Amino acid sequence: MRIALICFCLLLMAGCTDNERIPGDILPKEKMEKVLWDMILAERFSSQYIMKDSASLNVKLETMKLYEQVFQANNTTRAEFIKSYKYYLNRPDITKSIFDSLAVRGNRNRDSLYKSMK
Repeated sequence: MRIALICFCLLLMAGCTDNERIPGDILPKEKMEKVLWDMILAERFSSQYIMKDSASLNVKLETMKLYEQVFQANNTTRAEFIKSYKYYLNRPDITKSIFDSLAVRGNRNRDSLYKSMK
């Protein structure tokens, strides 16, 4: 009887844990989304503009410099970003919502651009 009660208490405690809680050493979901958005923009800039000057520039080095600027602008480091990125990849439930938000933001920006061109 005691074993059953202990098992029940353990199951109850495990069921009540906050699965949405992000550890303190991981970038919060909103900040991670902002950093990813900025990195997408940096990557796009690199592929559209820096690649055109690839004869005189080291494209990979220039792209890495852009990423470092993104980290500085968001008050984070490369190590914090990588650790957080790995964490979120292991949490597909949270990652899906981040990437869905990024897709919506991209679509919204594209739609507003097309509207301004009309």
